[in-house]
Amino acid sequence: MSGYTACFVNDNDDFAVRIVVDSVLTSEGPVYDDDEIDSEDASFQGHHLTPLADQLGRSLQAAHTVITEMNLMERREQRMRMTAESINSRVRYFSYISVGILLVVTYLQVTYLKRFFKKKKLL
Repeated sequence: MSGYTACFVNDNDDFAVRIVVDSVLTSEGPVYDDDEIDSEDASFQGHHLTPLADQLGRSLQAAHTVITEMNLMERREQRMRMTAESINSRVRYFSYISVGILLVVTYLQVTYLKRFFKKKKLL
C-alpha cells in the first residue's frame, strides 16, 4: 500500500479557503489460525515467565504488607479516637463539676457575707 500526499496552495489573499482532510488507516492485522498450533512454540516456554512470576509474587507480598499496615493504622486510629473521646468527656465532666463547685462556693460566700453584715448591723 502506498501513501498519499496532497498539496493545496491558496494564491488569493482576499479569499480564505479551509480544507479538512480526514484519513483512515485500516489494517487486517496478523492472521491467527488455531488449527495450525501444534503444541507450544519453541520460543515460548515457561522459564521465560519465571522472572515475571517472581516479580508478581513480590508485588503481591508488598501489596499484602501495605494492606496489613493500613489495617493496623486504621485500628490504631480507632483506638486513638476512642481515647480522645474519653478524654474529651472527662474534661467536659470536670468542667461541669468545676462550675458547680464555683456556684456553690459563690452562694456560700454571699450568704456568709450577708449574715456577717446583718450581725454587725451594717446592712
